[in-house]
Amino acid sequence: MQKLITLKEWDERHFNPAHSTRTLRTWAKDGKIQPKPQLIGREYRVMEDAVYVPTLRPLRIPPITVIESQDSVVNEIILSGQTKNQRQA
Repeated sequence: MQKLITLKEWDERHFNPAHSTRTLRTWAKDGKIQPKPQLIGREYRVMEDAVYVPTLRPLRIPPITVIESQDSVVNEIILSGQTKNQRQA
């Protein structure tokens, strides 16, 4: 079984400059360190080979504004989302 070390020790081994205790505790609570640290008493302990796993935020794409045309063919293309080549295939 691997040795458990404090968050500060783990941080000093993996990051330069080191992070604040508050940041490390937040990472531990949010599951950003894997395998998850254990709270022993008032102190988090983590396996020596634990890694930081950042959370990926979903990409926000703004909605597309659809412009209506006087031409019924253009409106059909806009509503279907297809090009002429795609419709013929």
